[in-house]
Amino acid sequence: MIISEKNKIMKKIKFGYYGNFSTTHQTEVYIADALERAGHTVYRLDRNNTNLIPCDYVLFAKMSDMVLINKAKKQGIPTISWTFDLWREFLGYNHPHLKADIVITTDSEDKFHTIKQAVHKPEKIMIEGKKIYDVIFVGTSGKLKGIYKKYYKSRRELIKRVKPKVFSNVRGLALNKLLGQTKIVLGDSYPGSCCWSNRVYEMTGRGGFLIHPYIKNLYNYIPQFFRGEEKEMIEYYLEHEKKREKLRKIQFEMCPTYDDRIKELIE
Repeated sequence: MIISEKNKIMKKIKFGYYGNFSTTHQTEVYIADALERAGHTVYRLDRNNTNLIPCDYVLFAKMSDMVLINKAKKQGIPTISWTFDLWREFLGYNHPHLKADIVITTDSEDKFHTIKQAVHKPEKIMIEGKKIYDVIFVGTSGKLKGIYKKYYKSRRELIKRVKPKVFSNVRGLALNKLLGQTKIVLGDSYPGSCCWSNRVYEMTGRGGFLIHPYIKNLYNYIPQFFRGEEKEMIEYYLEHEKKREKLRKIQFEMCPTYDDRIKELIE
């Protein structure tokens, strides 16, 4: 629980949530929906909007400047930064999103609070189907510029070695259907300790069987391999269907939803 006992007395909290609500598959949408299911009020505002609205908390994911944060401070409204990516590592400790009153990250940074990612509760469904694909990768596999560039070189090398079927833009229940038609999902994340992509939850929480390059502290029910040794693991799980299916169901059952994450924020 992150929001204090004093503020819990309010029971129903009003959040001014500044984020990306442009499509239904954005993480901000999942969090806002979960807050509303928990009985709270969420005012959804574009992340570039600097107009402060009356609320109990200002919540945001990415903030490019201090304008809104400073306005909230003057009005005595606490600010919460809930960041899903390694923005601290990319942009440094002086970036505005780390200047909020409450900072939540996904990478177990002792200086801040930690809440990991999750899957959207209404879409935590297994859609079984005939297995069409042996191995797939879901996500960006091409060249990227700027802060991401160095992180995607190893991904391209991984994909080149394994040669999975790559799907770059499958969302919602269409992804659940795809995963039900797949034997093995190849994972990948930024190479950092105690931090991994939301792909871990999107794949396992929608019914996929995920294997992943080694990351310290990643869940022990997700098989991990050292880069360059992934083919042996793939061959093993393609051959041992019962073990694969048993683990797939465990991964699904263990995957949290954003409703679970809201309980970590507010009890």
